[in-house]
Amino acid sequence: MSSSAKTMLAAIYMDGNIEVKETPLPRPDREEALLKVETAALCATDIKIWQRGHRNIAPGTETILGHEVVGQIVEAGDRVDQTIVGTRVVIPPNVGCGICPACQAGWDSYCPDYKAYGIGLNGSLAEYMLLSSSSISRGNLVTIPDHVPTRIAALAEPTSCCYRGLQECELKAGETVMITGTGPMGILSIITARAMGASTIIAVDPVAERREKSKAFQADYALDPGAGSFNEELLDITGGWGVDVVMVTAPFAKAQLQGIKAAAIGGRINLFAGLAGDDTFTGFPANLVHYRGLKVIGTTGTTPREMRMVTNLMAGNRLEQLKDVVTAVFPLSDIQKAFEEARRGSGLKVLIVPNERAKV
Repeated sequence: MSSSAKTMLAAIYMDGNIEVKETPLPRPDREEALLKVETAALCATDIKIWQRGHRNIAPGTETILGHEVVGQIVEAGDRVDQTIVGTRVVIPPNVGCGICPACQAGWDSYCPDYKAYGIGLNGSLAEYMLLSSSSISRGNLVTIPDHVPTRIAALAEPTSCCYRGLQECELKAGETVMITGTGPMGILSIITARAMGASTIIAVDPVAERREKSKAFQADYALDPGAGSFNEELLDITGGWGVDVVMVTAPFAKAQLQGIKAAAIGGRINLFAGLAGDDTFTGFPANLVHYRGLKVIGTTGTTPREMRMVTNLMAGNRLEQLKDVVTAVFPLSDIQKAFEEARRGSGLKVLIVPNERAKV
């Protein structure tokens, strides 16, 4: 990069507003590095922060949002291995303290004192992004080959969250998977489950248009959770057995309960989506869990290990359909339009390109 550059463009969030401003170009200290952003994707978390704020962003604080990113390292401090300069990377966004039990187990996203790009650390909705010393030392720079297309590489982080959820469900090749909710994370879960060897994938969504769309992303069946025939259809598909793995990506308690009831003996259910504070269900089916030997778990975020597994799948052309999950691309200068598009939810993933001349 040019040493004469002093400023960059960034989408600055503060108190419910987001706008593109010229801001000082961050300069890495001796243990930091600088990433030139190739493309960033918008996450539901970015939209929630825009609409409702975040407990870790104090009022009156300017923050650069964004954490789903692919870019190239263009500068590194003198205490950083200089061979990383020029490397194309994706970033697991949660950086733990490194010393708590969660971090010692490799679960940075569960660290009580974690920092995250786009929240405690300035994120990816900018021309450049400063990489902290802790993210470098904890392995949060995951190399991705140049031949992986931008549209695919930009989705490494959310896809790895889905991969982690399915992996924690111990998904095995040949098993049946039910994905409840076919928004962006549900569609990514369908694509990932297929790449991991699922034999039959059942998408569940109350919206007919979304059910139909899920079939284009390799769902074998698409069911309406509110249909009176739902249970009968599910049993017919699975030979009266039920499903082996359930991923509930819809943020509704009734979807969680339905997912547990759909599981076969020995089934694993991931309550992947968080619920609104006032949404819960009574009558937890404890006997069903007990007598069927079910495992009910939850996962959130990702780790460098899952990111590496996903980038390996990308490099091996196992996740090619991810490119079709991108339904809108905006230049950084149109950040407000991009947020509005993502908020409407009419498409799937929205990408932000800092360089308006770049082809994505």
